[in-house]
Amino acid sequence: MDDGVRTIEIFGTDDMRFAVAEAGEGLATEGMSKGYMILTAIEAAPGEELRITLNTESMLPATAMSHNWALLALGTDTDGFARASITARENGYISPDYADQVIAHTAMLGAGQTDTITFTVPSEPGEYDYICSFPGHYAGGMVGKLIVQ
Repeated sequence: MDDGVRTIEIFGTDDMRFAVAEAGEGLATEGMSKGYMILTAIEAAPGEELRITLNTESMLPATAMSHNWALLALGTDTDGFARASITARENGYISPDYADQVIAHTAMLGAGQTDTITFTVPSEPGEYDYICSFPGHYAGGMVGKLIVQ
């Protein structure tokens, strides 16, 4: 799409990592996962429109390995969100108790599935956590930062 919205294509891997095929402007990467660069942070300007496309690449069934990308509000108890979301299967592992603290999120995706979301970056500068809320993935390291500056 050439509509002026910055698009970031992210891959969720069986290693429980967010990864990208290539490092782009405003993306921080570290190490490799399944042939991709592990994404650790995204830099964005306050009020910028961002498009996130998440692709799940897995050899496992969706009940064992699915991914989402959930951006949390500044100051959210990320550990608490992850713990509460473990039991929220019917809500795509997004806890209703924390729904008001989720800025944007993709659907929960099994192998070969893709979802795209577009959202406005918060106006308040800071470091916002994004995680995969599938059980065990946040604790396993499937987390990063949206750095708004």
